[in-house]
Amino acid sequence: MNVHVIMRQARKAANKEQYKEACDLYQQVLDSDAMKDNLDIQLRLAWCHENLGHVNEACGLYQGVIKKYTDEGELGAAEALQKSVDALLEPVAVAQEDIEVKKEVVVLDKEQLMEALQEMGKDIELLAGDMLCDAGDMPDTLWLLKLGTLVIHMPDYTEDEPDKLCAKVGEFVLVGELGVFTDQRRYAAVYAEGLCRLCAIPAKRIRDCDDVAFQSAMERLLRKHWVDPVLAQHAIFERVNEVDRLNLSRSLDVVELEPGQCLIEADEEHDGAYLLQMGCLFFLHDADSPPDDELDDENGNLLTSVVPGDMIHIGGLLHGYKSPYRVIAATPVRLLHLSREAFELFSLRRPWIVQAVLRYCRRPVHLQVMRPNDDYLWKSDRHIELRKIV
Repeated sequence: MNVHVIMRQARKAANKEQYKEACDLYQQVLDSDAMKDNLDIQLRLAWCHENLGHVNEACGLYQGVIKKYTDEGELGAAEALQKSVDALLEPVAVAQEDIEVKKEVVVLDKEQLMEALQEMGKDIELLAGDMLCDAGDMPDTLWLLKLGTLVIHMPDYTEDEPDKLCAKVGEFVLVGELGVFTDQRRYAAVYAEGLCRLCAIPAKRIRDCDDVAFQSAMERLLRKHWVDPVLAQHAIFERVNEVDRLNLSRSLDVVELEPGQCLIEADEEHDGAYLLQMGCLFFLHDADSPPDDELDDENGNLLTSVVPGDMIHIGGLLHGYKSPYRVIAATPVRLLHLSREAFELFSLRRPWIVQAVLRYCRRPVHLQVMRPNDDYLWKSDRHIELRKIV
């Protein structure tokens, strides 16, 4: 049988948590001459053995990969994978007295958040054909669609059927949240298909609210309805299941910079990767064959713009990685930081992801700004289901 067919069968079995079948299939792949030295397959087979409780088999495969990493000078990857093996062999028992007890903020639940947003806004009605917003408008309003259907017209997709947002009984639909989350101008023109009832909330009122419980709930809304869909459109994280990816999105820390501040210096070992939420970064680097659309700064460095939704410094998730570029804030920016420590905990059960990070870091420097697929804007679930009608 074709080895690529077996690989697809193995992936399907692993995704269905049929690890015994996946082990047998991945072993068949490794037994073939073409794939016997493939590190990614070895990591997948080890992971399946780990899920079956076959610790010795898993660790044996992991150690083989660690040796290969070490021989090739990939010391950061070897160290990260060794931590996975150590955790597998010697589970760490954390004493209760060592656990840091933090005072928890009581976060508004989704019904309470919807009520708070409605109190900040005002109800409006649209008739069939009325425009809610146009492409290029400022992102100054968040809407909650309570009744009716809105039609979305993207300027560059005139041949495609327009998307529609429809509110059902017992739910609200977020409209305009991408602009509020990222402070970018509107991507589309939005019209009412028929009678629509909405609540319009000024973005300024949302940002100026000093209630911690409210802002914590808005941050949770951001992670679910923007961060997670964006991560799902990035090459390294798209293969992670939805539950784990959402948990990862909630572990990101907020970092804010003023214009001109340097985030990462060239040839610096800097901890972690970043997802840009608001503003613009300049990514300065050298390249032998630069793309035609890149600009030079006054020092002759090539300049690439980083915009909301982009991820940078993926190599910072591994020990020993030194950035071949410099990153500075072009405007006020808000970033979400994935620390190396958080990534290592996340990768303990997914050693294959270390290999994916390594492959990405070997790309030409100007291709190390990770951009999401351009349809990520419409991958988000905008529906807010309510336990009661607000």
